[in-house]
Amino acid sequence: MLGNKDFLAGLVFLAFGWAAIASARDLPAGTTLMHMAPGDFPTGLGAILALFGVYLMARGIGWPEKTPAPVGWGWRPVTCIVASMLLFGLLLPRLGLVAALVAMFFAAALGGREFRWGEVLVLTVVMTAFAVGVFVVLLKLPFQLFPGIYLA
Repeated sequence: MLGNKDFLAGLVFLAFGWAAIASARDLPAGTTLMHMAPGDFPTGLGAILALFGVYLMARGIGWPEKTPAPVGWGWRPVTCIVASMLLFGLLLPRLGLVAALVAMFFAAALGGREFRWGEVLVLTVVMTAFAVGVFVVLLKLPFQLFPGIYLA
């Protein structure tokens, strides 16, 4: 049971869900959906994560033959994901949002089993355009796109 991927993933979701709920307990809660307060979103999201975790744990217990039993750590994916987040944090203030996103996507993609330049390039272009559209254009957050270049 403890070697089942679904069970372990469920534990992770459950832990993050409870952590979100616990972190929001000191925030004010709204009375209705029309009168929401700051504590409602993290509490709701935490409840969804916790319920999904319970579902995955039950799935891991109930159907063990559908998932492979041993679970091991893949250090390359973990390292690449952590490196991609660090790269994004380091490059964003220095080189701008576009360069930070490009570096992040390529570093994260290196952690996968198969790395295809064309697929990663298309994903990077689409997701970078999406991020710029949402965060810079729609939400008007003051990110520099490139060093010294902002959208007004």
